[in-house]
Amino acid sequence: MTKKINRLAAAIIFITTAASAQMIKPTFGPELAKLSFIIGHFTTQTRIVMGDNTSTGTGTIKAHWGLDSMFVFFSAEEKNAALGTYKGFGILGYDSENQQYLLTMFNNFGDRPEYKGNFVGDTLTMTAKVQSPQGPFDQQMKWFKDGNIVRLLIYTDFGQGYTLVVDQRATALADSTK
Repeated sequence: MTKKINRLAAAIIFITTAASAQMIKPTFGPELAKLSFIIGHFTTQTRIVMGDNTSTGTGTIKAHWGLDSMFVFFSAEEKNAALGTYKGFGILGYDSENQQYLLTMFNNFGDRPEYKGNFVGDTLTMTAKVQSPQGPFDQQMKWFKDGNIVRLLIYTDFGQGYTLVVDQRATALADSTK
């Protein structure tokens, strides 16, 4: 009986190993390498525009590679007069089948927008449909390197065209890649 169980276990291991060998594991390619500018530990200064009112805030962002460098994991925290304390967590990766970047953000406001997009030149431009109590709206994010800082611009569109609502400037801390 023990020999039969051992043979069965060996057969299962062999079949599993053979099936795994046939699967092609994605590699860290040029699409993911383009995201390297957002990896690190940053302090942020943010300007928030809500109609005629503008407020500022400060915070931190930590972004690191995860799952064999196939995704970027973000954690962010910011305090500002307009929104209070914002806490968010995001996962950014590249969908090679659809040839686009995907970002899912989770935050302490309870929403979970899912962005899709691509690089236009050196700018990662992504859009999402965001649900809100006032109804759904379109949101566009633009991430790019501006000298020694990383800029994030966020625009909203409630049906009359995109309007800038967030202008964030992230400065890497000296030990941000450690």
